[in-house]
Amino acid sequence: MARLSVIVPVYNVEDYIDRCLESLVCQSLSDIEILCVNDGSTDESPAHLRKWADRDERIRVVSKPNGGLSSARNTGIAKASAKYVCFVDSDDRLYVNACEDIVRMMDESDADVLTFGATCVPGEAVTSWLYDVLSPRNITYNSFDPDILFKESSRPFAWRMACRTDFLRKNDIHFDENVRFGEDQVFCFAVYPRASKTRFSSRKLYEYLAARPGSLMDRMNADVYTKMLEHVNIVDHIFSDWSELGILDRYSEQMMRWAIDFCLYELIRVPQDKFLEVTDRLGAVLRSYIPIGYVSQIEDKVDRAFLSNLLQPGDTNLYRRKCSAIGFYERRFLKRFVYRWALTDWYLT
Repeated sequence: MARLSVIVPVYNVEDYIDRCLESLVCQSLSDIEILCVNDGSTDESPAHLRKWADRDERIRVVSKPNGGLSSARNTGIAKASAKYVCFVDSDDRLYVNACEDIVRMMDESDADVLTFGATCVPGEAVTSWLYDVLSPRNITYNSFDPDILFKESSRPFAWRMACRTDFLRKNDIHFDENVRFGEDQVFCFAVYPRASKTRFSSRKLYEYLAARPGSLMDRMNADVYTKMLEHVNIVDHIFSDWSELGILDRYSEQMMRWAIDFCLYELIRVPQDKFLEVTDRLGAVLRSYIPIGYVSQIEDKVDRAFLSNLLQPGDTNLYRRKCSAIGFYERRFLKRFVYRWALTDWYLT
């Protein structure tokens, strides 16, 4: 029986899938299952998959109508037969010892979740923020601690995680198919609070190809307005899940700060004619989960002023005040994150 199921969602990646599968069939650990989920590809990807499946019996090809990345990954989780599962995007690669290291560390720690490191290609795509995100430290948590999400290098990529298959199924954890962009973020916020034990490893096991031309991330980055609406959708899904889990009130301050920091980078770039709409949408989501009176308890006066404006129902008379709050908070954002995020010239113009 396979010890690790590697789930590879495949959609129109005929130029990349061979390099991905080559890295998997050459793994030092032989008893793995490679689940390739063809998500309705319209190019030659299915032919490539058939070729590889004929060559290596460990490769299982599952074909389905196009449903998106989350749907393909969920299909893989449902079909997985191994004790552990991990995810590899079809334009990325695993290093040769990756599967062996994943199984060894999961066995040693008896963790529900393992988060490991990765490298990024091409090298010029690596900002200081991305380097930090892909470079976790060695630490194990024996229960949920908010530091896992807010201080460790745990987000936002699901392909840096391996999970116990029974842990995902027992807790009904899956990728949200109603989130078109940022499904990994939602998945992370669902997984870590439910894990009895979480291990982080500094070992870099994964090679990430940053924003290939035509990828979903590449297209979404070109449309700030749409991406901002998806960010609001992500916040809504995560807050809803934490509310149902009964932990939102306990960590409301950390979650509010995360939501603002998560959305602000896109919010300050939204076109002027869309600004009021997206701020009202974000404010409505936050109001539905966290009382406005909570804002008065925030010690940081900049955060307090910004949220006070944001959480008020929108009308045109509030536009100037909201713009002022955004501008004030943007300066705080730059001061807080400029070195870590290494903001590029296109953002500053």
